[in-house]
Parts: sequence; structure tokens; C-alpha cells
Amino acid sequence: MSEELPDNRLGVVSRKKIFGYAMLTPATTMLFMMWGNLQFFATSVLFIPQIIVTFIFLIYSLVDAFNDPLIGYFTDRSKKFTARFGKRFFWILIGGLVGPLFLILSFVQTGDISAVMTNAIWLMLMMVVYESFLTLLEVSHASLYPDLFREDSSRRKAGAIGAMIGGGVQIIFSFISPILLAIFGGALSQPAYLTRTIVFVILAYLIFIPYIRSIRESKERKEFRVELDRTGKAYSPFKEVLKNMFKDKIWVGLVFSYLLWGTAGACMLYGMNYFLIYYLDLPIEYGAIPSLGYGVITVVFTPIWTTIAKKIGVRKTYLISLALHNLIYVMFFFVTSYPGLLIVTTLAGIPTASNFGVIATLARAEAIDNSVIKTNKREEGSYLGILRVFTAFTYFFQVALFTIVGVITGFEASVIPATDPVVKQGLNLQMSLVPLVLNILATLILYFTYTITKEQGLANKNRLKELGL
Repeated sequence: MSEELPDNRLGVVSRKKIFGYAMLTPATTMLFMMWGNLQFFATSVLFIPQIIVTFIFLIYSLVDAFNDPLIGYFTDRSKKFTARFGKRFFWILIGGLVGPLFLILSFVQTGDISAVMTNAIWLMLMMVVYESFLTLLEVSHASLYPDLFREDSSRRKAGAIGAMIGGGVQIIFSFISPILLAIFGGALSQPAYLTRTIVFVILAYLIFIPYIRSIRESKERKEFRVELDRTGKAYSPFKEVLKNMFKDKIWVGLVFSYLLWGTAGACMLYGMNYFLIYYLDLPIEYGAIPSLGYGVITVVFTPIWTTIAKKIGVRKTYLISLALHNLIYVMFFFVTSYPGLLIVTTLAGIPTASNFGVIATLARAEAIDNSVIKTNKREEGSYLGILRVFTAFTYFFQVALFTIVGVITGFEASVIPATDPVVKQGLNLQMSLVPLVLNILATLILYFTYTITKEQGLANKNRLKELGL
């Protein structure tokens, strides 16, 4: 069947609800922007040795890997609040309200610079608690997506609107963020990071209000989820979920391609501050212009990628965007100046507009549809939680790669700017050839494993209607 049939069994999903659902993206974008400074904050402000920072991110990733499937499985099994609040609302509320407070506490310095272990342990604990509540929010939010938006058109709209609003927020705050940091004390000032994070968290809370108001589930949807709970179609034993997922090559491909792509992207984004300060000998506020260009292009190209996905399908669009990422990393290898950094970072927004905001989300939703047909159960939280086990290590691998490059090249955080040509080459490689290798592997894995065509995706949605799922 080549046409998708409308699905209004659980009520019509209004434009207002689509827009409201998408509002979490700008809120989490701001939190993500602050979280992304923790590595630089730890090494260059608190002067925690790189090897200890790597260990901190390893512990963070291990806890994240442990939490993610448990939280996903727990929220799938949870029945207590479904009839009153819906399957996901209560957990989204708790995660969204509590988590950001621990992000603020991550930038608190508990001892002077000489108290390395005290600062390191505090940072690690705050990161772990923040991650736990953020996982509760993000897994529940992502699990709501394929359930709330049953039709391909509403999925594309929700993904595109979220990416565009998130990109708009990123444009504004990527430009403002380094300037605020400079105003509050500079890139090497602990109070500056803390103050800026408080400002961003307050703004994220303000955006969270319309989001939380819009995702309240309809009476029909609550009754539907209660019935799934009653009939045992909302979850399976955890071992069975794990077995089903790793027998499915589509999910295996998504897991490992996203892990590699995410690690590559983190190398590029989090290498920016190091490249500016240590390679180019420029103050942190110079990062505002490249970030602005990156954000503008991301917003501009998001609806373009959405249109492309509608015409040729998610799989082909995903592969094209990954191929473009490979080209961007090749271009980064030749960057030796600020204008070059500005141009290539801006162009990086083109493939990012696809992968980060729209296509990866649509691919996961298609994969969930496919798995529901196979298992006859809606277990979004369990699948997405297990996916996050592997993506949890994205930032650890990025930090570990930076540490390895730093050790090999002799990078010292206290030497600003870097004068050794070998150190400067390492700062370039960790933003270019290192992520290039990772992203090529991601492209190949997705090509050989993700086999859902445009026609099969439409057929799956119609089959779900027939199954009453």
C-alpha cells in the first residue's frame, strides 16, 4: 500500500499539540549547550588532569548505560499514574523539574584549584545525578513521539518544528553564550560558568511550561494505554526485549551508527573551544560568530531535509546527510585560521539539520513501528532506553579520544596558546580526521543494516492500525 491512511482513533493531534511537543527541543538545547562546557571547565578552569576527566566521563557513561534501559523498562511497566496522567507525562514532569538543578551544581567549585580530587568527585556526582533525571525526561519524551504521532506527516512536522525552534534558540544563545561568559568573568573563571548556567536554566524552565501543558494525553489515549497495560501489550520481560532488539539488524544498525555519528559530532563541537583558545589564540567570545552561522544554516536546512525525506524516504535521506558530514570533516583538516573555522563550522549546519533534529528521530520511529508489528507490543521506552545504553558512551569516547591525542602530542592545558606544531596538529586532527573515520564507519553500518524503505514504512503504519496498536 503506497498511501498512508489517517489514524484518528486516539483523537486528532492538533497543530498546537505538535508545536507544544516540539518546545522541549529549545529547552534541552540550552541545557545541552551548558553541559557541553563541562569538559573544558574541568580541564582548563578547575585544572583537573585529562586522565581524571576521562575517568569522570567513563563513570558518567557507565551510570548512564545502567540507568537508561532500567528507566525505559520501568516507565513502560509503570501503571500507577497512567489512568490519571497518561503513560509518560508524570515522568517527564519529574525529570524536567529536578534535573536542571544538578546541572547548575555541576559548575560549583567545592575546593580551591589544589583540591583536585574534591572538585573531581563533586563534579562526577553532580553529573551522574543530572544524567539520571535527564534520562527520565528524554526517554519518556522520545517514547511519547511514536505513540502520540502515528502519522508520518505529524511526525515530520513535530521533528521539523522542534529542530527549527531549537535551531533558532541555538542561533541566539550560541551567539550570546560566549559573550555572557566574557561579561561574567571570562573562559577561565568558575563564577562565570556558574552564573551563565543559572541564567540558561531559568530560561529553560520558562520554555518548559508551555511544553508540559501541551503534552497532557487525551482521555482516549489514557484509556488506550490502560488497556495495553491490562492486556500485557505494553511491555515484555527485559531479557525478551533485549533479545528481540539485538535480533533485529535495523536496531543494531541504528544503535552503532548513531553512537559513531554522535561521537564524531561531539569531537567537532567540543573541539571548538580548544581550537579557538589554544590553536588560534583567540578569546572565547570569538566562538559566537561560527556558532551563529552553524545555527542559522541548521534552521534554514531543516525544512529542506524534511521535504527530501518526504520525497525519497528516511533511509536515503539519512545516508545522504551522513555522506555530507564526511565531506565537512575533510574540510576541517585544512582549517588553520579563524575565517576557515567560520566557513566550515557554518557549512556543518547543513548535514546537522538532518541528523540531529529530524532524520534520526524519524528513523527511530520507523524502527519502533517495525518492532511493534513483530512483537505485537508497544515498548517504546524499553527500546529507546537500550539505545541510550550505547549512545551514553558518546561523550566518554570523545573525551577519551581527546585525551589520547593530547597525550600523544604533548598537550598542556596551562600553556596558552599552544606553540608546538605537533600539539596544534593534534587540535586539528581531533576535529577533522578522527571524526571522519568514525563517521565513515557510521555511514557503512547504516547502509547495510537499515533496510526500511519508504514503501515499507507506510505499509507498517497501516498494519499498526489494523492491529489496533
